[in-house]
Amino acid sequence: MRFLIFLPFVLGLGAAGCAAPQPVAPGKFSDASTRSSTACQKADAMWNDKIVPTRYGSLPPLTSPGILDLLTLASTSFTIRSLTNDGDELDAGHRKLVHAFGAEVRFRLVPGKEGHGYSGIFQSGADCVIGRLSMATKPSETSAVPALALKIFITGHQSVNLHVMNSTDGQKSHNFFEMPFSNIIPTPDSFAKRMLQELFRKAAVAFGAKDPTPTHLTVEHLAGIRQDGTPVSSPKSPFRLIFQPTPAAKASQEGATAQTDFRNDLTRFPAGQAMYDVYAFDEGEPFADPAKGKLVGQLVTVSGIVASSYGDEKLNFQHNMSR
Repeated sequence: MRFLIFLPFVLGLGAAGCAAPQPVAPGKFSDASTRSSTACQKADAMWNDKIVPTRYGSLPPLTSPGILDLLTLASTSFTIRSLTNDGDELDAGHRKLVHAFGAEVRFRLVPGKEGHGYSGIFQSGADCVIGRLSMATKPSETSAVPALALKIFITGHQSVNLHVMNSTDGQKSHNFFEMPFSNIIPTPDSFAKRMLQELFRKAAVAFGAKDPTPTHLTVEHLAGIRQDGTPVSSPKSPFRLIFQPTPAAKASQEGATAQTDFRNDLTRFPAGQAMYDVYAFDEGEPFADPAKGKLVGQLVTVSGIVASSYGDEKLNFQHNMSR
């Protein structure tokens, strides 16, 4: 089942995970993206009323997706829903199939000082962001597949979301911050992964994606609106973002192994410290060295990192593909 590590990006990338039906009573969860509230009021409500009260006393064991989960992930209707659900919570009666376990933290996206020319969130930054750090599946002795999802709250508007990771092939290190993350990742190697990629591509075509490439999630939506909810008349967006872990982030995970639960390891990261430097690249620009890109901001924690049942069971991050 090693090919399952491909699923997080191709069939519902980021830390939100993918959701499949489970037998629960129907109902509609309230959405934190109430249009009449300010960005920080909405973030406060989600953090204080939903995430913090549902912190785990004892962490549930990490598990991996099963064969029935894989079949669900391969369905066109399922994939399209991951692209169209713009709410902050999963549909009632759904659960996560990949990235099922993670931990949440509050961030500030502090804009860079250099003139990069990009608009919207890239220009304004964001004071009220909730992030989820997760693993695609249970780490093995030789591989881990970390990812990050961000929910950026906007005044008077629904939240905007971003998913980044390094690779569906995973990394040998169990240090969550060993590798940089991006919205564009390498094409997978194996036949099984390429087959799943083709299934996603067909679903993206049915969705009407401008670029249906499964390993590319666009960031144009971040350029079209500012944190205060004002739209941008002529948005300008980068093509590629790279989230480079800071030295402090890497150091916080020294000694991590498959036996040390990554959720416990993450709690060592303090509030008030930069976790990622965010670099931007235009299409065609070389990106092998992230530091040669435009520094568009820093992702700084403003809370401790917690694992919660709300984050695992309800929190949703829309997967973005431009139409």
